[in-house]
Amino acid sequence: MISIKSYEFLKRLYGYLNNQKNQGTFVIELFNAAGSRYFTMPASYAKRTNDYLEAERRYVKDRSLTAEIKASFPNPIDVGGLADFIAKNLKENKLLLCMTAFGIPAKTESDLGKFARSLAMQFGLFVTSPADDVDNSIWSVYQTLLQGKEIKNEDLHGPRYAGDDVIVDMSGRSHDAVCYEIIHHVWLIQNHGVHEWRGRRLVLVNGHEIRPRPRQTVIPLPDLKPGGHTKIATDIDARGFEGNFECKWEMQDADGENCFPNHRWDFNIRIHVTLDPSVGGKTRG
Repeated sequence: MISIKSYEFLKRLYGYLNNQKNQGTFVIELFNAAGSRYFTMPASYAKRTNDYLEAERRYVKDRSLTAEIKASFPNPIDVGGLADFIAKNLKENKLLLCMTAFGIPAKTESDLGKFARSLAMQFGLFVTSPADDVDNSIWSVYQTLLQGKEIKNEDLHGPRYAGDDVIVDMSGRSHDAVCYEIIHHVWLIQNHGVHEWRGRRLVLVNGHEIRPRPRQTVIPLPDLKPGGHTKIATDIDARGFEGNFECKWEMQDADGENCFPNHRWDFNIRIHVTLDPSVGGKTRG
């Protein structure tokens, strides 16, 4: 997934919005819409200039969001308020161009409301991430919204422990299986934060909702220092039910708390099960 910085995001978005006096007022209005009052609009119109608002406009030009600014936003940010601000100022004649600029493939269905919400959720990632260089998730979020699936505000929360982060290898997270096949799934995980992991585990949180049955529903992780990698695995019985299933997993700490509510989908496994009467008891990994 391609990464993007907050000022790259803001500069790109500014280029497609109407009704913006200048970059300084744009930053103030966008921050306010997302729930921050770190910057306030000058009461005097004479002071609403880029020269007067140089500190604000730097966050469009080349300055990353500081920890102090991030702390000024609610957690999660006001996604609805920010999405409304974007949708109000992004006109239909610029919508497709803006979508392309943010990595949405050409000929994708255009929906102003869902695209504005995807942009708002992306901005929320800049606020909750300890880094300023974050994954550009706009396309994946937009796809999810187009499919009619819900993305909740808690998905924008940062990690449970400030400075904690994880990278999960996304390859191989989807499996095709026949009924009663045993699927072997492997997670490749890196401690990408600043804290050592101790007593953590992957926990299946929707076992009552799915037909496939993992052999383990709680998988201990080895203690892992920052920068360290680990590989863990489980076998999953596809069982005798056709359909599409998603096994949802969380990394939890020793107290059973979700360490990464901001990585809600990263540990999940998708399984497509079909009927094949000639096959039984095979293992695929």
